[in-house]
Amino acid sequence: MSRDPRPESPDTQPEETPPRRFRSPFAIRPRTLVIVGLLAIAGGVFGLREHITFLVSAEQAEAQVVSVETFDPTEGFTLYRPTVRYLTANGGMTATAADTYRPTQAGEMLSVAYDPANPEDARLMDPRDRWILPLWMVVFGMITVVIGIRRARRGPSAD
Repeated sequence: MSRDPRPESPDTQPEETPPRRFRSPFAIRPRTLVIVGLLAIAGGVFGLREHITFLVSAEQAEAQVVSVETFDPTEGFTLYRPTVRYLTANGGMTATAADTYRPTQAGEMLSVAYDPANPEDARLMDPRDRWILPLWMVVFGMITVVIGIRRARRGPSAD
């Protein structure tokens, strides 16, 4: 039998290996959180910019709801697609469909904004339809980026 060349003394202790850290399979890396957050911010800013650009060149009119098509809720919200009829600035009558989460009924009067170059491109002026989604995306993105940066500064988790 071969002997271990190291002398065994009470002062000599075996080398300790650092404990191995296991990452939960459901853990999200900070870098991923920051990327997802930045993408959400970009999508929200793009949506806000597109809506603001539309409003800068749009004309507003009062529109009468002619009919309403209802879509069953798949994400917890019912979507309504009213067909609205309104008088354009140059005197033409236009009918178009617009999506909304606001319950509407035939005969109701709604405020719409439309593109004078393409009067069939009309959008209801309900804030829930135009502003909420892009604003939520920006807020979600900011929170996600902050969480990702805080996790990155804290270092790897001890899971």
